[in-house]
Amino acid sequence: MAECDETSSSRVEHGVYLYRYADTVVSGAWPLVELSPAESVASGGTTMAIGILNAPLSEPADTDWIHHWPPEGGGLSLALSSKGEGFVLRFPGLADFAISTDGLQIGAWPAPLTNTETLRHLLLDQVLPRVLAHQGRLVLHAGAVQVGCQAIAFIGDTGRGKSTLTASFHAAGFPLLSDDGLVLTRGDRFTLALPTYPSLRLWPAAIASLYARPPACAPMAHYSTKQRVVMTDVAAAASNPLPLAALYVLASEAKMDGARISLTSLSPREACMAIIRNSFQLDVTDARRAAAMLATASRIAQQLPVFTLTFPRDFARLPDVRDAIL
Repeated sequence: MAECDETSSSRVEHGVYLYRYADTVVSGAWPLVELSPAESVASGGTTMAIGILNAPLSEPADTDWIHHWPPEGGGLSLALSSKGEGFVLRFPGLADFAISTDGLQIGAWPAPLTNTETLRHLLLDQVLPRVLAHQGRLVLHAGAVQVGCQAIAFIGDTGRGKSTLTASFHAAGFPLLSDDGLVLTRGDRFTLALPTYPSLRLWPAAIASLYARPPACAPMAHYSTKQRVVMTDVAAAASNPLPLAALYVLASEAKMDGARISLTSLSPREACMAIIRNSFQLDVTDARRAAAMLATASRIAQQLPVFTLTFPRDFARLPDVRDAIL
């Protein structure tokens, strides 16, 4: 794989780096090279401050732990604790993140073997989307690309090929929006999609099969062989919401039908449940936030075309899959 120069061109203001994550300004104590720079902290706007803690967090009591996410498909496990003044989001053996109740202050304490790439990956792809959700946003585990003046997005459980399908569109020349973070809002006529940041994280075999010319890549995290495809111009990525033309739910392996490619329209109820299942959450015990998320997902499901997509897991058939979707 080609090596890359990850120097940051972000704005530095009062000793911190300023970036844009979705429509939020992030002020960080260290470079977050995957994000596009923000010019300044907007007056009255939402700003998240992120730093490295000077000491490890006090160990939460057993009764303070409120939720554990089991690992899916060999992925990460994580746990959440709460004691009134905020949350601790723990990635066992990797890092702890202290999150204020309003989500505007985040402190990271990495484990000894956790390098900067791993810490950025946890922050950008696990912590920040959950914090946005805690602030009342509907954030999908979704890959998305731009088609014309609209977006299309893909959701599905771990291992169903969401990032691979997203990358196949990117390799075919469609502008990348994100491979796992999309903020949805309901507009008057369309559902609007705003990427958190342009990203692609792929297995080496997928990179070799999808791209005629290998892109510049960098390690995603020290515990995985996945590679992060380096976006050469993150500042040029879409920074305004785009109308979402359709959402595709990738079918499970059990529903594969040989070499058949098929699209099946989902009812609003089915679409709503698919959106909820594939949304980020921080405090899953918060009934008020859960009800608000359900209401938002229900309104979007009434407006947005949602399909189940069945296709063979074969790199050679991806052009046919793209044609069927387009």
